[in-house]
Amino acid sequence: MVSTITDLPAELIEAVLIVSAASGDTSSIAALSQTSKLFFDIIYRCPDQHLWREIFLTTFDDPRPALSNLSTISGGHPNFDAHKFDWTQEYTDRISAARYIRHPPPPVPATAPVCSQREVSNVSVVKALLSAITTSTPIRSTPPVSLTILTDVPESNSPFAPMINSPPFPPLLLLLTANYSSMLESVNAKWLQELLEIGLPPELTRTLLARLPIDVQGHAPYQPALTSASHWDGSEVAHLFHKLVCCTGFIPISAPALDLLDLLTPGLSSEPDLATVPGAWPAAQLASPLASSDSPTPDEDETRSLPPLPIPRPPSSLYTAEEQSADARTLARRRVYDMRYLNPARMWGPFQTVQRDTDDSSNQPESSDEEEDRYDDDDDDDEFGMLRESSRRLNLSPPIEPYELVPDYVWLASARMVVEANLREVFRREPEPNALSMGDILPYMRKMHTTCVGGSPGYWNAWVDRPGKGEEGSQDNGKSKQGEVEGWDWAGVSGIWKRCICWLDYRELLVHNLEPQRFLEYGMQEACRIMPLAIRITGYSESPIVPGSTARPLPTIHVEGESIGSDRSLDDLRKVTGTVSMIGDGAIRWSLVSSAAGSSKPEWSSEAVQIGGPGAAVGFLGLWTGARHERPDPLGPFWGWKVV
Repeated sequence: MVSTITDLPAELIEAVLIVSAASGDTSSIAALSQTSKLFFDIIYRCPDQHLWREIFLTTFDDPRPALSNLSTISGGHPNFDAHKFDWTQEYTDRISAARYIRHPPPPVPATAPVCSQREVSNVSVVKALLSAITTSTPIRSTPPVSLTILTDVPESNSPFAPMINSPPFPPLLLLLTANYSSMLESVNAKWLQELLEIGLPPELTRTLLARLPIDVQGHAPYQPALTSASHWDGSEVAHLFHKLVCCTGFIPISAPALDLLDLLTPGLSSEPDLATVPGAWPAAQLASPLASSDSPTPDEDETRSLPPLPIPRPPSSLYTAEEQSADARTLARRRVYDMRYLNPARMWGPFQTVQRDTDDSSNQPESSDEEEDRYDDDDDDDEFGMLRESSRRLNLSPPIEPYELVPDYVWLASARMVVEANLREVFRREPEPNALSMGDILPYMRKMHTTCVGGSPGYWNAWVDRPGKGEEGSQDNGKSKQGEVEGWDWAGVSGIWKRCICWLDYRELLVHNLEPQRFLEYGMQEACRIMPLAIRITGYSESPIVPGSTARPLPTIHVEGESIGSDRSLDDLRKVTGTVSMIGDGAIRWSLVSSAAGSSKPEWSSEAVQIGGPGAAVGFLGLWTGARHERPDPLGPFWGWKVV
């Protein structure tokens, strides 16, 4: 009697499938399922997910440790319930995302709808990549590091020596520079890193460009424009894609994608040169794969400020990585230095505008476009009147709750691109003599290990003896006085941080806002300075429960500390106070206020969002502006990371 594979026990067939997945032959599983009902039932109709769990773990990290961390911080939010993790769907989504990036689908026929199906694919791809980041194995510890390892600067004996002597970057980066990433355990990080070497879908990446028109077969023609963040209405794929860019930085479209790209050549196009048509707005801009169907149409003033189309190039050539990076930086600058972005409905930070469902129009925050179009009559004679807020301070009632705030990842992604580009320029201008300079280490901030939970120094110290251990979500014990609760450093706040803060000269900031095309000038100069920040915890307060949920996030952390350095002197000392709390989208918000040097008077406010997982070495990205929120206040981006 001849035996066939169908005669094998189900357990042995499952073992064969697991070995096949471990060898990288993922397509054989789907192929086998199509050969008979028996195999289809074994693969897709098993009573539990034990098979797909084992298949998943051959290629990716076990998500349960990371989900456990997130569940603890959120007070047991069901989104982070490891028991509800869909092993089958997560595995197939990630494999499909990798296949989409490595082998993009063929062009869509001319008779087919241009963007609908591909836009859905892009959402799935980006969600899968973000899921891989979120569920990466946490980094359990990182080694301490001395400043002398990185620089030849002698240690200071000042009262603030710990801040001054602290290293410029997280110690995790030393492991990465020494090629010790295998010690960090995360398979997801390695998988993501290899995948990102190919790049992200070109149809998404091109939306980060200010004026380089790169068309992708199967997608609507795309003409970039120097639009500010306030013109972004934000579709789901936009929100997710820019959240990913916050973790990866800008990745240019690579040369291997050349066969899928046709560069728009204005000189050969039958369309009129839109830069010469007053009031014209490219239809392709409105059909962008990242533009929602109800995106607002810019007004005439904005369209007149559209940048000119680039010099015609042969269709067979691709813009270099340097050209793309410079162009992406241009659009990012336009967004992070847009003074009209500041809004009380954003809590003066990089958050999406909070909308109120109320009949009282006086309490309704105006939309971004309304803000740009309405100006008081008495501002007509004011040189910079157009930059003023269009309405009086909004008295949002009731006050905005933390769970209502959702990060504006479009703005935050732009902040990372601007700060990172500025840091590269600083290190090129000021090369260091020793073998391991800051310029050498900076590229390692792009490694996916920096987004893993717990990669910042000392993150896990507070978790050892945390209050209520084993009783997550219970924060009612240990109240010392009204408004205070017992808590612990669940966000890894306490320690020494470095913040890279960028700004424009105030008059130059105003001029660039009045004439947006000036952001196209590559000679534009920003100040860029890394300043140490020491943080100490002073107490905790209860966080509100999200309506419809019974889970209470961990308490808000109240902090104080000092920062050294300012735009006037590297020795200026400022007092810092603020809070760290959970907000919408599972994000961690940093809200800080710093005093004027030598004074207790508040001068600057900073609003930031943790990037990657909690306690990730990549740190936080944010927006600084005036503490009193006067008009017109300056603003700018910053990026901070914990070093001690």
